[in-house]
Amino acid sequence: MRRKELRDLGLQQVIELQMIPYNVERYISSDFGLVLSVKGMSDITEKIFVPEQPYRLTEGRIVYMRSGYVRVRMNLIEARLDAHQLRVVSPGAVIEFVEYSPDCDLTMLAFSSGFMEGWQKENLLSAYIQGRVNLQLALDAKSEHRLESIFQLMWDVLHDEPLSRETMQALISVLFRQIECFQGKGQKEVKRTTRQEQLFARFISLVNRYAVSERNVSFYAGKLYVTPRYLCTLIRETSGRTVMDWVNDAVLLEAKLMLCHTDKLVYQIADELYFPNPSFFCKFFRRMTGKTPNQYRQGRR
Repeated sequence: MRRKELRDLGLQQVIELQMIPYNVERYISSDFGLVLSVKGMSDITEKIFVPEQPYRLTEGRIVYMRSGYVRVRMNLIEARLDAHQLRVVSPGAVIEFVEYSPDCDLTMLAFSSGFMEGWQKENLLSAYIQGRVNLQLALDAKSEHRLESIFQLMWDVLHDEPLSRETMQALISVLFRQIECFQGKGQKEVKRTTRQEQLFARFISLVNRYAVSERNVSFYAGKLYVTPRYLCTLIRETSGRTVMDWVNDAVLLEAKLMLCHTDKLVYQIADELYFPNPSFFCKFFRRMTGKTPNQYRQGRR
């Protein structure tokens, strides 16, 4: 059976499904989307929830599971989201829908990175926009009530005339701060982001954008206006990993996605990932996974 090609899935793609962008359960624009219930997506559910179809999320997703369950593959790793759970996934993640229960119902929020321009972004919200968040939390009744209240307030503000972008930005910030509280960090004072942490965040953004074609420390150091030696030290001290650990992981994920979701030959993948030849690519892949590219592909079928 032919593999399904990786597609982008963002707010703009949803709008292009020729649906009505607003109803009693959903509000969809090019840079902000809020779905209170899957009932509000019934007219396009079959077009989006296609089993085994991989999508790369243009915007991230905050998903609150109200009832039932949904099974997905997130960056090739299978996961299940059950009722009373929250999932937060950054932009750029690759998702496949595997299965959802008949009683599945959820609330979902998506917004473009540009939507938060001009707003002070700290901690979890900053990491989310930079592509570094993939978390799942079980919620107690009090946390669920708090979350539902925030989503309902967002919904009310969306229908204000005129719509206040600043108010919605503030509510998004509150939502992410509340999620931090759910993680057990709420009792600690929010500390000011250091220059080292800011540089690390910018480095991660650069890796997400350039890792496929740029694999040397000097490139990233140049983009950040620091020396290669300083960058190596900073990344190791901040994350416990090296610059090349981060770069290689990003390249490996792209390789795995191509092996799983395209029929491209190994030499074609090696070329698209800027390896000098297929042999270099195979050695890299085996060093990272313990398998050859073809062994990995066969194991995923």
